[in-house]
Amino acid sequence: MKFKDRVKTFLGDLHDGISCRIEMALKFAQKNLKLVCVCACALVVTVVLLCIFIPKLSRAIDKAISARANSVTVPSAPPDATPTATAIPTPEPPPTPSPEPLLLKKGDTNDIVLDIQQRLMELNYMDYDEPTNFYGPITTDSIKVFQRRNGLEVTGETDMACYSLLMSSAAKVYMASIGDEGTDIKEMQKRLYELDYLKSSALTGYFGEETEAAVREFQKRNHIEVDGMVGTETKELLYSEDAIAFSLYIGSTGDDVKMYQRTLYRLGYLNTEPDGVYGRDTVNAVKRFQERNDIIVDGHIGPTTKTMLLSSSAKYNKLVLTMSGDDVLRVQQRLYELNYLKKSEVTSYYGSVTDLAVRVFQKKNGLSQDGAVGKNTMAKLFSSSPVKASRPVSTDPAYAGQSGSGVNTSGMTPAQKIEVLITVAKSKLGCKYVRGAKGPNTFDCSGFVYWCLKQAGAKSVSYMTSYQWRTTTRYRRISSMSSIKRGDVIVYKMSATAGHVAIALGDGMMIDASSRNGKVVIRTYQTSYWRGCFVCAYRIFE
Repeated sequence: MKFKDRVKTFLGDLHDGISCRIEMALKFAQKNLKLVCVCACALVVTVVLLCIFIPKLSRAIDKAISARANSVTVPSAPPDATPTATAIPTPEPPPTPSPEPLLLKKGDTNDIVLDIQQRLMELNYMDYDEPTNFYGPITTDSIKVFQRRNGLEVTGETDMACYSLLMSSAAKVYMASIGDEGTDIKEMQKRLYELDYLKSSALTGYFGEETEAAVREFQKRNHIEVDGMVGTETKELLYSEDAIAFSLYIGSTGDDVKMYQRTLYRLGYLNTEPDGVYGRDTVNAVKRFQERNDIIVDGHIGPTTKTMLLSSSAKYNKLVLTMSGDDVLRVQQRLYELNYLKKSEVTSYYGSVTDLAVRVFQKKNGLSQDGAVGKNTMAKLFSSSPVKASRPVSTDPAYAGQSGSGVNTSGMTPAQKIEVLITVAKSKLGCKYVRGAKGPNTFDCSGFVYWCLKQAGAKSVSYMTSYQWRTTTRYRRISSMSSIKRGDVIVYKMSATAGHVAIALGDGMMIDASSRNGKVVIRTYQTSYWRGCFVCAYRIFE
């Protein structure tokens, strides 16, 4: 076949194929025209619906956002501030609030201080007293000791770490031991020094090996556990009148005892001839000497007492109104011998009748008439040639009515002694509180009561701690708070060994040496705190 014929044949076939394909496509389109129309219609309807509902949906979202924004309090902007768009945060659970930081220091007032003071008392860092909300110097010093004992930074301030430990079961009870340093250590060392267990060079306020050795020796001699540390038992005994000293005390004998007795006799304190035996008469003489020379009254001759006895500034015994004791008895007996007193007026209590008898004696013997038995009066009284009286002053018309209003010849009545007690106690208002101090210008609670009772001439008086006051049988016990009268000694219990004592003034008031106030104060005992701690009271004068 020619090429031309081949081309015609190819083109004819191509035409037939294309025609066939077109015919088939037309047949398919005709057959599926309904489906195409349905799809096109659906597309159109969707577009129309979207155009209608999209604006409505947008407005609904705006309303929801606005409502959420209105439910949240947003700080208002300052008047001159330019408004800015506020981003809407993604909702999250509110965070747990952290506790406010705690920091209490000297001078602060906060109810938390009540709990702090109560806990310090329980752990024996503070002497027991009614707690307050004031963070004063006593609380500050007590916190310092607590921090030192428990390994915290010693600042005297209470932060959260200090407070948490203080209130926890891990808090350590007060215990002074080697390595400690502070005012409490210095006070303890002073007492060990006075008991002759420690040298003056060791009064540093630092608990070193020398102090530890002194504490061990004290514990050994006083028959308590020997551990070299000052805890509750050791501290209680250390400041007690029952403490056994390393120095001269009752039962000691020798030339040194006799030497000190001679001095006491010369100064008018000892009533018996020096014999070299440290007996009860010497103890009483030493106590009076200590009282007159502002030394802790304990009856033994420690370093401070020795130094004062041998010094030129030692005060002579001077007996005055309200005093009592063997030295008063000795003077009264001599006045009786010289006919200035009747036998019934020799009572060992220096009342107004004795005061008048001394004044008359001084007048007749050319002495200054002050009614006190001092150095010159004592010397003349016991000399070989004193002027005697013609009759006792209480029976001499020349002195009628001069023995004191309402005072009988045997001395003061109980009511009058109570007033002397109250007067003496009030004269010490404001005196500083010092743990273990027994006067005359610093006191703890039991030291204050002891000193005041002695000045008022109470019988059978001796130093007792607040713990020992609970069970004494020397005075009549009063079991009801409502039965307390003016002049009674009130006893409180705050723990097994710790407590407080005070003197009742009447009308629900008391006077006491307060640890939390740091001084002698007058205050009410009609509070829930004192009622809860009340043990008993004692009727001293009746």
